[in-house]
Amino acid sequence: MVYMSDRLVNITDLLGIAREQNKEHKKETISLVALKFNSENIEIARKITTEGMSEPQRIDYIGNLKQRTSNDIFEFSTCNRVLYVGFGIEPNTLSGHIQKYHGVEEIPFSLYSGVSAWRHLVKICSGLDSFILGELQVMSQFRKSINFHRDNNFISLYNSSFFEHIISANRNIRKKFGFNQTTESMLSLATSSLKDILGEKKGAKTTVLGFGDMGIKAVETLLDLDQDEITVVSRNPQISRTRNLQLSSRCQMISYDEWEQEPPCADIVISTIRNSTPTYNSQNYLPTKTPAIVMDFSWPPSIDKSGLNDGQSLLGMEHWIQVARNLGEEWNYESTIKRSESMISEIQDKYMLESTDKHQAEFRSMIYSNLEKLSQEWEFLPNIEPHEKRHLRPFAREIATWICHKEKNFYISELLGFIENSSREISDDTRRNIFQDVDLQLTTLNKMNSILGEA
Repeated sequence: MVYMSDRLVNITDLLGIAREQNKEHKKETISLVALKFNSENIEIARKITTEGMSEPQRIDYIGNLKQRTSNDIFEFSTCNRVLYVGFGIEPNTLSGHIQKYHGVEEIPFSLYSGVSAWRHLVKICSGLDSFILGELQVMSQFRKSINFHRDNNFISLYNSSFFEHIISANRNIRKKFGFNQTTESMLSLATSSLKDILGEKKGAKTTVLGFGDMGIKAVETLLDLDQDEITVVSRNPQISRTRNLQLSSRCQMISYDEWEQEPPCADIVISTIRNSTPTYNSQNYLPTKTPAIVMDFSWPPSIDKSGLNDGQSLLGMEHWIQVARNLGEEWNYESTIKRSESMISEIQDKYMLESTDKHQAEFRSMIYSNLEKLSQEWEFLPNIEPHEKRHLRPFAREIATWICHKEKNFYISELLGFIENSSREISDDTRRNIFQDVDLQLTTLNKMNSILGEA
């Protein structure tokens, strides 16, 4: 891509127009209520987590919470935690709404507000609060959840800038600790183990317990590894099937009653179910009697060693943690956590400086809002390829982040270089259109500030 002229983009001008557009905006309280699962709270956790919900169900659920609180709401569920972020609402009030919605007298949430909420989310997203220190999967899940909330208007572009600071802090921490090179996610560890096992067992028969988020990922991974003899066991196969029709059509779906009465032969059993105590133990053996490798991804564990039959071996959470710790550098956990606290404090100072500067917040809101609108228009560009469309909105946010991180004026050629050098699968023609639109947008905003300044 060739750009013949160059000009300076004036950050001061952009701050000026943002200030004019956001004169009525008020700073809001940010609250976080979080529940990390353990054997005592697992029954309550099941009621308030969205894992296992279909997308329409999750949209209805969060939409109802937002309506009840009359504020922006962000919800995030993983295999071992659930949390809610509220904007313009106190933690106790947010917790109260969630309790009333579910008809639960008390949920043992940990409550945070303001900077403490930000710090805790940074720890979670950086893998500093995971079973596997520094594990990678949680950040991917967090990004996906942010996009889900943005796309469904559960959080405004102004409030979503709060999460951009968390993502930025996460990058810094991972880079300094080297997490990206040495620590793997639970899913990648499982995939690696499955490859090794299936390398020895050609055409293995697999039984997957549960068809929630982790169960779906397990089936997807097995299919990617060319495995087609997969049985999924769930409480209600008819409902579970609707969670992912494409994947479920390639599996045999049965109920737990059917599994117990006539268990299919299995070389591998993968459990993703939840319970406060092991479902299978010395009082309740696994229905599958054949020799098998049993992989338990549940926490608390769903399978105890005492519940195995002869010839069966268990790979549970202790195994995955040990495998993760033996990859690459052997972490000194206490030292790492201590260093991370100091590191987060340093990043926090910068965050506080930016978040307390109302003009900067207004500037970020304006840039993200304008780029979001442009990305929707890019989906209708001539000759746009279907595979490009899924990159457009994330790429728009990356461009917005790049602009917002510029502390001084910059030349438009620098922006061109950023767009050209992106690794996203976007054609040169599409990149050219994107650059021209962003260039025009910045030019227009600069001119608007000049007009306002003369008025």
